[in-house]
Amino acid sequence: MIRGLYTAAGGMMVQVVRQETISNNLANVETSGFKHELDLQRAYQETNILQVPRSRQQRQLIGRMELGAVVDSMHTNFAPGSLVETNRSLDLAITGDGFFVIETPQGRRYTRSGAFTLDAQRYLVTEQGYRVVGSQGSLQLPAGEVQITAEGRIFVNNQAVGQLELVSFSDLQALRKEGSALWSAPGQEGAAFGGQVQQGYLEASNVQIAEEMGRMLTALRLYETNQRVLQAQDQLTGKAVTEIGAL
Repeated sequence: MIRGLYTAAGGMMVQVVRQETISNNLANVETSGFKHELDLQRAYQETNILQVPRSRQQRQLIGRMELGAVVDSMHTNFAPGSLVETNRSLDLAITGDGFFVIETPQGRRYTRSGAFTLDAQRYLVTEQGYRVVGSQGSLQLPAGEVQITAEGRIFVNNQAVGQLELVSFSDLQALRKEGSALWSAPGQEGAAFGGQVQQGYLEASNVQIAEEMGRMLTALRLYETNQRVLQAQDQLTGKAVTEIGAL
């Protein structure tokens, strides 16, 4: 019965993590470049059930059982989001594989969110104020009409002024999410860019609201089921203690 308490409680904790993941997905449904996350679960490894005699010798194997479930890891769905036309010259989206390179106080980071603007010194920056990296460092643009090609070349008034640094990665699941639609790539070298830049567009989040709401309801029902099991196990444990104590 004690095992039953732990198993039911573990099931409830798994659903709490699932609800947190779903809530974060839904909270970022309007975040440009956001990628949907999914919690991956696994069962605890089976353990032997042994009958232990009072002499504590010659224990006998009487079966095996699992001790419930646990959240094993988080999986990110890097499927592209739909393109939203904004007609702003500094809004950029990537079709296909690839990331923009951003310079942060913690070092280089990568993003699919191309909602860029210019700061007071006319450097191309993210919404958080981090500078966008070009092939020659930070990108400082003169005044004028900005045009950006599919390869990331930047022209102002038909004069070439810079080139976006764009990278792809062979193992996307090795990237680490750091918030604000930024990713780090520990131990990975950026590969050749495999996509195209679309000026005047932003990549929408790839979160599907209807799907997430369905998962949320399923998680709630599973939580309630485990809660009822926990309550039943608690009542049985109390009853056993009371009746054994009365003997």
